[in-house]
Amino acid sequence: MAVDKIGLLFMVAGVAAVVASPLSGWLADHAGKRNVIIWSNVVLAFLFLVVARSSLGTGLVLGIAALSIAASARQAPLHALTTEIVGPEVRGEYIAVRNAASQVGIAAIAAISAEAFDAVGFSAVALIAAIATLLIPVCCIWLREPAG
Repeated sequence: MAVDKIGLLFMVAGVAAVVASPLSGWLADHAGKRNVIIWSNVVLAFLFLVVARSSLGTGLVLGIAALSIAASARQAPLHALTTEIVGPEVRGEYIAVRNAASQVGIAAIAAISAEAFDAVGFSAVALIAAIATLLIPVCCIWLREPAG
């Protein structure tokens, strides 16, 4: 892929994330933080598979935009829900541990995906990303949002 196409994809992803983030915060406030976390991850997992099958062109650009919207939609509700369910005396520690665990997970998935890419190709990476992403809603099913 040419450098200008890679730049375009990163730009589209960034703009989509900037636009989607405030909207996801609003949606989380009206539809429920847990619901937005769960559904944005389900949609994101699906979009990983769609983007993996997209050819270089408009379909890929639109797929990357949609993927970025779904990925960014999870962040505001996750942080808002965390601040509601974790007491202020340990909130910073909890968020730091959650972020560290997330980074360890990303590193592990990257290592597994590198091997899968060599063996099968990009579709294997997309499948691994989709499976890993679906673990998030599974974990969140049991979270309860505080009333009010």
